[in-house]
Amino acid sequence: MTAVYIILAIAAALFLLSLLRVGVHIAFGDELRVTALAGPARIQVLPKPDKPKKEKPAKEKKSEDGKKKEKKLSLTAENIRTVLPAVWESLKKGLRATRRRLRIEPMRVSAVLAGAIDPAGAAELYGYINAGMWTVMPQLEKLTRMPDPRIHTEIDFDASELKVSGEVGLSFQIRDFFAIGWAFTRPLLRWFMAMRKRKKAAIRAKAAEERAAARDEHQASEQGAEHTTT
Repeated sequence: MTAVYIILAIAAALFLLSLLRVGVHIAFGDELRVTALAGPARIQVLPKPDKPKKEKPAKEKKSEDGKKKEKKLSLTAENIRTVLPAVWESLKKGLRATRRRLRIEPMRVSAVLAGAIDPAGAAELYGYINAGMWTVMPQLEKLTRMPDPRIHTEIDFDASELKVSGEVGLSFQIRDFFAIGWAFTRPLLRWFMAMRKRKKAAIRAKAAEERAAARDEHQASEQGAEHTTT
């Protein structure tokens, strides 16, 4: 019976832990400030609190030959465009599983687009942002608790740099994190495998073209040599 009590106690502790509300508060603009939330606790992540610097032991520098080159996954604009619908559908599915326990407060964002260099491009971007906002925001308000969202965008045709400021707070229960993560897993894996397949097919096609070009060049050189000897 003791083992049963221990198992029940562990299960109860894990269940209570899953109900703990965690989150993050981000303020951006002139300075980026990030605060992590865990129940009543507040932990400042950025800017980092000042700490006494510790002297680190000197490390030997590795030669260039000894360094291993890391393979980087290159993402093109086409890859990003194809993944966005999958991300959005997965996000909606995960948010439905949370039953509106995810809370977004505050939500205050102001974006001033720079139109001095490329007015037409800034106007086009302004249209895309507003179209996306009016598409996404109503869905988010249905799937989450967002008491007072305030998002403002405008174009400054005298400005040459984008200016974004505001603050966003996001909080949820730990169990909601797993629900959203599970909703993301399958569609993102399918997208990743499809992207890898397209990339391999493109590499094979390019290699075949190079082989065909080399073969044609070799045949042309042989024909030229035959004409020369005759």
